Amino acid sequence: MADGLSWPPSKEDLERLYLVERLSAAKIARAYGLKYKNDKVAESTVLYHLKRNGIKRRDPAEHVRKVTEETADAWLRSYQAGESLKKIAGTFAPTTVWMHLRRRGLVLRDKVGAQIQAVTKYQRKPFKGDRLERAYLIGLRYGDLDAVKHGRAIRLRVSTTHPAMADLFRSIFSPYGHVQWYPRKAKLAGYEWTLECDLDPSFEFLLHKAATSDLDALSDSEFISFLAGLFDSEGSFHLHKKANWYVPDASIANRDSELLLVLERRLRLLGLHIRLAWRKQQADRCGIRGQSIMGRIEILRFFDAQRFARLIPVRHSEKLRRRDLLLALEYRDTGKVRLEVAAMWKNLSNKIHDEVRAFIRSAREEIESRTGSSVHSAQYGKYG
Repeated sequence: MADGLSWPPSKEDLERLYLVERLSAAKIARAYGLKYKNDKVAESTVLYHLKRNGIKRRDPAEHVRKVTEETADAWLRSYQAGESLKKIAGTFAPTTVWMHLRRRGLVLRDKVGAQIQAVTKYQRKPFKGDRLERAYLIGLRYGDLDAVKHGRAIRLRVSTTHPAMADLFRSIFSPYGHVQWYPRKAKLAGYEWTLECDLDPSFEFLLHKAATSDLDALSDSEFISFLAGLFDSEGSFHLHKKANWYVPDASIANRDSELLLVLERRLRLLGLHIRLAWRKQQADRCGIRGQSIMGRIEILRFFDAQRFARLIPVRHSEKLRRRDLLLALEYRDTGKVRLEVAAMWKNLSNKIHDEVRAFIRSAREEIESRTGSSVHSAQYGKYG
C-alpha cells in the first residue's frame, strides 16, 4: 500500500487519485495493495467506493475527444517510423492512439513485424526501380559487387580503391538503406575502402549472379542496361596509338567464359564488331597466387567504339569523363587534333590516378590513426 493511504479509502483520497491524478480504478486498487484472486474484483471494489462516495465516473470517450488533429498526425508519423503504440502514447492509453490511427485507415503491424522494425536502427526501403534499373544492378553484381544474406536483410558490399566507385555505390543504394564504409588492407593496392549497405528483402534478386540463360532472355533495352552496370564495374575506355593515329576502343574483362560468350553473341546482334580474347594472368600478382585465364571483350574499330560509348548509359564518373573525351574525336580529325585529345586524355588519366592515390592514402591514414602505427606505403602496393 502506498504511503499515506489506508483502507477503506476516504473521499478525499479517492478524488485526488481518480479526478486529479486521473488514475484508473485498477491502478488505484494496486496503490491500496488490494489483492484478490481476480484483478477485476479489486477494480470493481474501487468502483464501488467511488460510487458510495458520490464520485462520478469519468466519460470513457473524454480522453479521445481531447486529442488534437496535430497530435494524431504526429502519432501517425511515429507509428509509420516504427515506434510502438506504448512508446507513442505517453500520458495517453495505447488504445487511444490506436483508435485515432485506425480512423486514418492504418492497419496494425503484426507483433513480430513491429518488434523487427522497432529494433532496426536504420530503416530499409523496398526496391522501387523499373526493369531497366533492375537489369543495371544485375550487371553491377557481375563485377565487384558482393551480396550476402544478413539476418532478414540483403547486405551488399563493394571494396574499391576508386572514389568514383564509392560515390556510385552510395548514390545507388543510400536511398534504400544506410551505407557504411571502413578502410582495410588489400593485397594489390595496399589499402582500400569497403562500403556496405543492408537492404530490404526485395533486393534478393542480387543474392546470386543471374544465369546466362536469363541474360539471353533480356530484351535489347534491358541488355543495354545490364551492359552499363557490368561496364561500370568491369569495363574500360581507352585511347591507344595505332601507327601515327590515336583511336578509341572499349573493353570488358571477366573470367566467366559463359558470360563473355553471351556478351559476344548479343553485341554482334546489335551490329558491333568485337573480338573475344583470352589471356593468362600472372601466377603471382602482389601476393595473389594462382594462374588464371582472363577473358576480354574488345571493341577496337573507331565507329564501333564510339557507337558503343553512346549506347550504354554508364554512371561511373571516371568512365563518363573518359567517354566524353572519346566522343570528342572525329574520324577525319587531323593528326594535330588527335594529339590534342591525346594530351587531354593523359591529363585526365593522371588526375584519376591522383584521385585513386589520395583515396588509398586516406584508407591507410584511417587505419594508422586507429592502430597508432605508421607503415611506409611502398610496402603495400604501387598506389599507396
